[in-house]
Amino acid sequence: MPQLSLKGARHYYRLEGIPSRAPLVLVHPIGADLSFWDLAVPCLLPQFQVLRYDLRGHGGSEATPGDYSIDLLAEDLLDIAAAVGWKEFSACGVSVGAMTAARAAALSPERVKSLVICSAAPHMHAPPGGWDARAETARTGGMKALAGPMVERMFSAAFRETGNPHIETLRTVFLSTAPEGYASTVAVLRDADLADSLPSVTASTVVVTGTADPLVPAAASAAFTEGIAGATHVEIDAGHFPPVEAPERFAQLLTEQATSSAS
Repeated sequence: MPQLSLKGARHYYRLEGIPSRAPLVLVHPIGADLSFWDLAVPCLLPQFQVLRYDLRGHGGSEATPGDYSIDLLAEDLLDIAAAVGWKEFSACGVSVGAMTAARAAALSPERVKSLVICSAAPHMHAPPGGWDARAETARTGGMKALAGPMVERMFSAAFRETGNPHIETLRTVFLSTAPEGYASTVAVLRDADLADSLPSVTASTVVVTGTADPLVPAAASAAFTEGIAGATHVEIDAGHFPPVEAPERFAQLLTEQATSSAS
């Protein structure tokens, strides 16, 4: 299992594809791990060398104590990319992963050349009961206490009806996530507000939303499109997880975006 120890934390990652191809970092959402991208990666490898990793507190990466910040997660991304030898790269993330990629692009605009932000807003509105209540539920009740409504929220009704086995895989990963790591990452969703940093992003940017996403509809993500110069918006027929529901279309979008930014 490839691991990196950076700044006192252990990170699990996977590097796939031909080194001469365009470098792309993928960042998964909260309560998932790098397997989130399993359906999309085969579609991406003809164009990219792909780096995916487990967010701090998720999967094989260490759940360091205390609340996490968006800067901490963004610095993890930049440090992991540097550790595998990448000075410049494209980045794509979903939900908190998208916020992480966007913040990394603001902190190091000279390194992030192309950016895809999916299913996220610069500031994520709190769920019923608030973010702190969700974190406390994870700490005291474990992940099972939160897993029940996950599929209902994350996937469109049409996709749920297909019975795609990846739905249950993601549920299993969610259940196996360290409660403390999950709760620490919830603090990022509670505290992060990227609005002021968006003008620093110089990467060619596409903002993606799912047409059936109840958590982050197009209107909620509009601040990304408005705040990043030249950013465009694309809708995909999916719920909160377009890379899972429509991996071929999502990979095509990433390929088109990276190609246009390199020209």
